Amino acid sequence: MESQGKKVSAERSVKILGREESLRSRQYRGVCVRVLYERDSWEILRTEMEPGSALDDREIGIFPAIHFVIEGSPVFQVANQTHDLMPGDSIALEEREQYKISNPTSSRSNFLSFLFKNSATQKKEGNDGLTSFRGGKHEELKD
Repeated sequence: MESQGKKVSAERSVKILGREESLRSRQYRGVCVRVLYERDSWEILRTEMEPGSALDDREIGIFPAIHFVIEGSPVFQVANQTHDLMPGDSIALEEREQYKISNPTSSRSNFLSFLFKNSATQKKEGNDGLTSFRGGKHEELKD
């Protein structure tokens, strides 16, 4: 029986990273940051934070970023605002936004970060605010 799907050529291989695999990682002060995928213009990171740990934007990379919570309840402090996120929530931050992420809870927090190293496209499109995505709804966060 012949498969109906497209055949993948031998020249192009599919890259799969297992649960504990990464291109590189760094662990410090109860935080483990793993680079899962990397290209010239973007990176995908997985960050695991132990209870009571914290990190700031310089420790991840000062780029426009979207952080998507997988587990736990990390707190994002942006300027004078605090945003408590839950699993399934995400927050989008511009490169000029300085922020800190903490895990004040008694359980571990995990989130994926999508870093956009080349933000020229975003600036051209005028996306320059702090946004949040909760429960299927994209919202502009106000001061």
